[in-house]
Amino acid sequence: MDDYRSTFRVEVDESYVLELAVWLRRSAGMGHLHLKDLGDPKMIQGNPPLPRIDDISANGMCLSFRSENPVPTEKFNGVAVLVYFKLVDPMDVMGEPLSFFTGYEVQFSQHHGARNYLGLRLHWDGVPDQNDKAVSFVDATKYGIADLTKWCDDMNRKALGQHHRPPSGLRLERLMRELEIIRAARLAKEAKDGQHKV
Repeated sequence: MDDYRSTFRVEVDESYVLELAVWLRRSAGMGHLHLKDLGDPKMIQGNPPLPRIDDISANGMCLSFRSENPVPTEKFNGVAVLVYFKLVDPMDVMGEPLSFFTGYEVQFSQHHGARNYLGLRLHWDGVPDQNDKAVSFVDATKYGIADLTKWCDDMNRKALGQHHRPPSGLRLERLMRELEIIRAARLAKEAKDGQHKV
């Protein structure tokens, strides 16, 4: 992942976040986690302390919550911040939302205007177990999460006014159709060239 794409931060309008829940767990205990061991969220959207995703990138996010007093960064040493969030797809607002269950490490904590802001760095991607009510958290530090990177890219294009432009490149689901178009164009050209030679 190139540096620009991994660090480009998208300001997140609250209307794009359909669900948000936050848990705190020991980093050393990350791995396979059954839902019965997950417990209740520490924070949930719409309830005090009113957590909010302020901005997000392919490899991090700023998560804030209401707090009268600063929460020092040191308090999060050895702590994994698990964040479940569901986002509206900016390129398909009528389609299925995108859901993520991610694990972050706290890089910094700042207090401003009765809210505490956590600078989070992506560390784990939660992969649902196909045979059990469980999630496996795998290392995402190197490659990130493809759907989240795409969401950030799409938001960037939307901000630049490019979201209504049809893609000019190859769409894999149209591969055979595109080959038919190329073949038909080649046959038409060959027929036209043959007429010129007569």
